[in-house]
Amino acid sequence: VAGAGIKYLRDNGIPVEVGLCQKEAEALNEKFLFAITHDRPFISLKYAMTLDGKIATASGDSQWVTGEAARSKAHYLRKTHDAVLVGVGTVLADNPELTTRLVKGKNALRIVLDAGLRTPLTAAVLNEAANTLIFVGEDYNREHAQVLTQMDWVEVLPVPESAPGRLDLKAVMNVLAQRKIRSVLVEGGSRVLGAFKDAGLVDRVYAFVAPKLCGGQEALSAVGGGGVQLMDAALQLEDLEVEQLGADVLLTARVKG
Repeated sequence: VAGAGIKYLRDNGIPVEVGLCQKEAEALNEKFLFAITHDRPFISLKYAMTLDGKIATASGDSQWVTGEAARSKAHYLRKTHDAVLVGVGTVLADNPELTTRLVKGKNALRIVLDAGLRTPLTAAVLNEAANTLIFVGEDYNREHAQVLTQMDWVEVLPVPESAPGRLDLKAVMNVLAQRKIRSVLVEGGSRVLGAFKDAGLVDRVYAFVAPKLCGGQEALSAVGGGGVQLMDAALQLEDLEVEQLGADVLLTARVKG
């Protein structure tokens, strides 16, 4: 640590070279290194969209955008992060379990952003497969919270709001940093992804693209939020990688900076 190990080896007559494969090593450990140097979790945005950028139809149907190979890869990504995060809208619309059941490996901490605490007792995200942390706002259903926290694996935690009904994402990240959560996979939907983007809390993007055209002005785009007024202000990504997954494609890149 901080060169002490290198000094110890050299003091005992062992030659040590540093800087070899530095770029590869940094890529391999990007989540941990970022969390240590920035004092907040490394944040990955993940979404599945059609070729015209839709994550659901105008009616809200999103089952399924991509195929089985892409969904298995998405479960693998959950395994490679300390936590996986969604908003309550996704819980109510899709009822995800947020586990890694399609691949071998441990389940990540499940996080739900739910300002008013609307997560139902029957939600799959509350099963015993993994621990679940629900962040709530200033005006939440306290009776419902008491029932939820009777489950030993469920925690309800209030945080400040940045606007009525909107949780302060930086406050959420501060809590996670204090709990040594080094990385978070944000799975959407459009509103939550847009909120993280608008807050400047994006470090890597995983975009699964299906060879489909959905169409419809009312169909949800992948990243909502306030957006930008000028193309020059768009979030810039670099080090793009492409992976074929059955009929679908995974595009991943890190935020330039």
